[in-house]
Amino acid sequence: MKKNSSHKTLSIVKRISITNIGIFIIACILSIVATLKLNVEYHIDRDAQMMKVYISNTLSSIDNTLKDMGRVSLIAFSDQMVQDILKGTDYSFDEKMENEEYLTKLYSSMISIRDDVRGIYIFNNEDMVFYSDTWNPFLGFDWNVESFFQDVKINSDLSTNISGCHMYVGTLPEGFKYTQTYTKNIFQENNIYLVRPIRSFSPFEVIGYIALPTPILTLQKICSNYLEDNISYIVADENNNIACSSNERIISQNLKDVYPELLDHMNGAKGSFSLTLNQEKYLCAYQRSDYSNMLLITLKTYESIYDELNILVITCIIITAISALVVLFCVYGFTRKNLKRLTDFSLDIQNFQPGDLTRQYDVGYMDEVGVLKDSFNKMIRRLNDLVISEYQARDQLQKAEISEQKMAMLYLKQQINPHFLYNTLDMIRLKAAINKDTEVSQMLMKLVSFYRLSTKVHDSMVTVRKEVDMLDAYMSLMCYRYPEIRYHSDIMPEAMDMEIPNFILQPLLENSLMHGLKDRRYQGSVTLRICVNEQDNSELDIWLSDDGIGIPDDKMEELNAYNAKDSEALYRVQTQSQGDRTHLGVINVISRLKLYYQENAEVIYTRNKTGGTTVKIKIKTASERHE
Repeated sequence: MKKNSSHKTLSIVKRISITNIGIFIIACILSIVATLKLNVEYHIDRDAQMMKVYISNTLSSIDNTLKDMGRVSLIAFSDQMVQDILKGTDYSFDEKMENEEYLTKLYSSMISIRDDVRGIYIFNNEDMVFYSDTWNPFLGFDWNVESFFQDVKINSDLSTNISGCHMYVGTLPEGFKYTQTYTKNIFQENNIYLVRPIRSFSPFEVIGYIALPTPILTLQKICSNYLEDNISYIVADENNNIACSSNERIISQNLKDVYPELLDHMNGAKGSFSLTLNQEKYLCAYQRSDYSNMLLITLKTYESIYDELNILVITCIIITAISALVVLFCVYGFTRKNLKRLTDFSLDIQNFQPGDLTRQYDVGYMDEVGVLKDSFNKMIRRLNDLVISEYQARDQLQKAEISEQKMAMLYLKQQINPHFLYNTLDMIRLKAAINKDTEVSQMLMKLVSFYRLSTKVHDSMVTVRKEVDMLDAYMSLMCYRYPEIRYHSDIMPEAMDMEIPNFILQPLLENSLMHGLKDRRYQGSVTLRICVNEQDNSELDIWLSDDGIGIPDDKMEELNAYNAKDSEALYRVQTQSQGDRTHLGVINVISRLKLYYQENAEVIYTRNKTGGTTVKIKIKTASERHE
């Protein structure tokens, strides 16, 4: 028997330990999953926001570069000599050399200080009259200028306006392609061109064109400077032609042909979304520049986002494993210790002798074992010690008498004449008035007035006038405390002498302040309106409105549901809600109205269109109920 009992005890220890550690591991796993999910969502949102910032900064830098390039072309307007060269025809060889020398001096200095401008090409309405290139000072002998000139003329009418220029993306002119500097680097071969039609001052007509190219290497440097290494990007012009990209193979292609799904997910000038491309999921962000109409798209793989969370995952697993071992050790030791108390107690009970009737066990912790020991001690005392039982009964009687005396003293304290308090307050008010402290005097006067009116609890019914006077005094005190509260009352004269239950409006008014305006730092307004129903003179309507934070829908439904309860049901709700005073004031008001008027009174909460809450009290045959 002893061996069997010992085996059973060990089995309980193991079962409790395994169960507790299992529950702990499951809770840890759920916590880790929830934590990882929240962290993934947080990192995705953070990366999306960061990508938007990167895009904005990158586009701003691109726009500034294009804007500065566009300003270079303004000299074609401002320089009279340039205008004369473009207007003239049939120049001799010497004149052509003089013109080229002048234009070279004029533009070479500009190109030297603008490292992002590759060259300058100037055309009249028929042919190219000047070119200057920072990488190669001469053209190939077999270059056909006509095709390049036609591209310049066609793209001079595009909608994009950059400092008066029009932008388009194109490859390097044929005359330069024979040099290895350009043909081996796609970022040198492809260019962004800014084209400006040159107009004469008088008459105002197009006399030529100026084209400024910059290699898309400029865009690559800007993007590499602002974007992180693990972020891919695509830069496209207004027609969605890809000007630059981290993927060289799609440069100079149209975005609609390469990644049409990207365009399908774009809604508006900027935004972010998730998309699967080539069987890999990406976090995408985009923005189209309001200035240059350039479109920048950034893509970051979800795999790289998950890789950033690997350290967090490993840390969570290690912490969970260590915690599981610690918990297992603690649970096993704690369980064994507590079950040992139960085992020792059961063995002692088995060896119980008649001479041990006066034995008392140490209860220790008030757990199940402690409760069992305590019950056993009580049983022994009740069976074997009548003297102690009688003493305990007298002790309880004495405690009851002391408690009754305390309640009597408390009752006597509450019976002190309230006139002493407000007479004393009135004396202080007079003293303040004599000392010309007007504000304190007025505050005390309002407090005395409120106290006189609110302490007349023996009058179950009062006139609307008295109830409103008490509310005015109460709100005057609240406005002294919170100067930014505005209170307004609109009372119909016919309603002034009608009678209503005492102290039913103040709890509702206090609710508006504490629950409506408290979270707004007591800044707002409260309006009281009382009138007699025009269609039924025996009905009194009361509205109390505020512009506070409002009541949640579930709370409003709960408050309005109290109208359906009878007075006995409301009394039960009130009794059960003593510990939770959230709606106690409202329940008391509705309970008293139901007591006086049964179904002829109701309290309805509604939400204001402009914010805040309105509570309406409708009382039927108010004057007759008093009788």
